Amino acid sequence: MTKLYMARTEENIEMYHEIMRAINITRSEVEQALGIVDEYELQVNIVCVICGAMFIILGRFGFMARSIGMVTAKSIKCTVVQEMLAIAVAVLGWWATGYGVAFGGDNYPETENNGMVGWDGYFGDHGSADTAKKGFKMAVYVLQMGYCLIAVGIPVGSITERATVTFVVCMSLAISMLIYPVCVHVFWNEAGMFSAYRESGSLLFDCGTIDFAGSGVLHLCGGLVALVASLLVGPRKNRWVTPDDMIKPVIMPKPQASPAFEAFGGLLLFTCSIANTGFATREFVEDSVVAGKAMSNTLVAAGVASFVSVVIGHFYTGVVSPQLGCGGLVAGTAAISAGCASMDMEGAVITGFCGAWAYYVGGCLMLKLHIDDVSHAISIHAFAGGFGLIAAGLFTTKGSYQAAYYDNREDTCYGTFYNGGIAQLASQAMACAFVCGWTLFISALVLGVVHMTFGSRYPLQWEQNGVDYHKFGGECQFSHVAVNHDKNRWPHGVLSDTDYGIGKGTDELEEEARWPWIGFPCGALVRGRPTLYNVASACDEVSHPASREAEQDGNEQAEDTTISDEAASAVVCLCLLTPRLGTEGAG
Repeated sequence: MTKLYMARTEENIEMYHEIMRAINITRSEVEQALGIVDEYELQVNIVCVICGAMFIILGRFGFMARSIGMVTAKSIKCTVVQEMLAIAVAVLGWWATGYGVAFGGDNYPETENNGMVGWDGYFGDHGSADTAKKGFKMAVYVLQMGYCLIAVGIPVGSITERATVTFVVCMSLAISMLIYPVCVHVFWNEAGMFSAYRESGSLLFDCGTIDFAGSGVLHLCGGLVALVASLLVGPRKNRWVTPDDMIKPVIMPKPQASPAFEAFGGLLLFTCSIANTGFATREFVEDSVVAGKAMSNTLVAAGVASFVSVVIGHFYTGVVSPQLGCGGLVAGTAAISAGCASMDMEGAVITGFCGAWAYYVGGCLMLKLHIDDVSHAISIHAFAGGFGLIAAGLFTTKGSYQAAYYDNREDTCYGTFYNGGIAQLASQAMACAFVCGWTLFISALVLGVVHMTFGSRYPLQWEQNGVDYHKFGGECQFSHVAVNHDKNRWPHGVLSDTDYGIGKGTDELEEEARWPWIGFPCGALVRGRPTLYNVASACDEVSHPASREAEQDGNEQAEDTTISDEAASAVVCLCLLTPRLGTEGAG
């Protein structure tokens, strides 16, 4: 019996070991299969993020097209150059410090210190290992850079037609390197002070701030920078004029270059804004339902806002305005961006309706305060975006919040109108106050220094004649004449087909007469850097066929004198050639 028992025991032990070997093999195969699934899931997320980044970057060109359509015809080239330079500079700024500030490491959850700035990831540092995780991180980098380009593009359209290239470049650098990245870190980084994406640790009012696609981070921030920039640069020349028989100034209309371009840019921006809200989802494979809800709510809110904006405008002015139609689409997306993933459809409808009113009232307030906002960026993004940030604390539903964020939060982390209390609303209000305080202070400081150091706008005479004519290669004309050529400038090298509209002031002409051997041919570009006043005066009196005031002795009134292009050219050529011939003959 003992031998039989021992034999059976050894047999059982051997069978046990065989079973365990089979289990280990199965476990390793399962783990390997799960690893493959995770790898494929990560690859799908990478592809989705890259597609979203392309849509968002394409929306940046919607801003440019809309601005081109809303400016006057004599400032189209100026607008194109400034928009393109703003994009280029923002890419560099986001690469240098923007991404590091926004998504760098932070110890706020453990120590409750900092919570505003990241400390690594500067200058494109994503690690050295070429893995799928690094690929996903770089895809997120491109996606977030697209959001940065949108934030930079918001204020550029407000100050176009009169702001200098230097001012626009400095503003774009400040936004992409510091102003916008700090807002991103505070709201969208898991370690941010107001972030709702942190699963554990202290949260603002135990909820965090709801800003899924950037009503506050993106739209409110960019709109407030546009407000500061517009105040520093000032309105366009003759935008408000006081007639002789009136006391208060009256707004003067500025004929826009192309309503078709404005409509094209508005629709492109609207389409890409739908992608903006959908691709703000962080894990597409797991949260595809959240992305669908965000895009659906954005579509509904934008449509409601556009319709209501047109109705409001028609009620008060009797005009069915295409500008309000296009602007309402963008205002609706700005308003719904915060709560697009955490609201139900009725909340999106109300948000779009109120966003249209915020847009219209904000635009009227800007006109009342004599703030010249060419692209309506302040009223669209600051007013509608600010309301959208607050609206998320009113209309967020419990189920939608748990799907978009986490399901282990307090029962107060949803909208006040859905019996959620005031905790979430208080969090949204504090977030709005933070964005306003941070953005207004830093933008006023940085842009104020740039304004006092380099200046912020071109001379008024340039603006009257058209900045394109004086600075950007000649004014655009929608006719058989492509460029109004400068008769005082000879074709010169690679610039033979370019008209910079720069004539010579009195000082430059006297210099040519005194030193003929260093002079240029008749009408060539002046040597060195002429003063703005001399250049503007020369262009007005000689190269540009406009009426000029002739100075009279004593206190006699000035008389308007008009000279033709040919006469002006002949006069300048004689002034330049006569002393030169005399000098050569004397030699």
